[in-house]
Amino acid sequence: MQKLKGQSHRERVMTRSIIALFCFVLLMSVAVSLGYAQAGRRVQKPKDDPPVPKAAGTVTPVKEPTPEPEKISLLVAGSRSGAMSYTLGLTDNLPGVVGRRLQDSKRLQVASGGEMSRGEANKRAKNSETKTFVVLVELQGTGFGLDPINRRTRLEDLSVRYVVFEPGTGKVKDEGSVHLRSTSGGVLGGVRRLPSCYPQVSSNLEFALTVAGIETAERILRAFSLSLPPLCS
Repeated sequence: MQKLKGQSHRERVMTRSIIALFCFVLLMSVAVSLGYAQAGRRVQKPKDDPPVPKAAGTVTPVKEPTPEPEKISLLVAGSRSGAMSYTLGLTDNLPGVVGRRLQDSKRLQVASGGEMSRGEANKRAKNSETKTFVVLVELQGTGFGLDPINRRTRLEDLSVRYVVFEPGTGKVKDEGSVHLRSTSGGVLGGVRRLPSCYPQVSSNLEFALTVAGIETAERILRAFSLSLPPLCS
């Protein structure tokens, strides 16, 4: 009986040991499996924040083009003194020559004013409701520049006189004289012919008068702080 009881106790101990070992092996197996599972799992990178959508109705501003400056209005008139009446109408072309050169500038709006005296030109500028400057040009001489008998003119004694009246006040914005220069065989300052937009003339007086008219217009352009545009542009 004691032997049987001893064996029964031993069996119970062995049984318990086997159960404990089995549990230990089982726990180890589960632990190893979990370790492999964690090692094989990929680490995901954090996702970037999605772009913030633009608010509905948002319009990208468009840069507007710079407006062109307002054109300066000029009225070009001619005046012929009694002493110069012997030039037989040559001075009638002078305002046209001056006006043609002024029209080369895109900043100017030029119109013809016909024939006026200095007083009439001044009054026209004062009464201008369109902010128009009045330009008066005339051919002047020293008194010895014209031979009324032979009707021959010495160019060195002639000059183009010009004056610019301001609108509203009639004040003089600019004035001056451009002397005609002697020519030889239709050549003036190395120029053998006039620009294509001007009438080709035959006499030295007409040639010198046209060139002086162009120079007069260029002085007026400078008075308005404008650059000189190409001829016949």
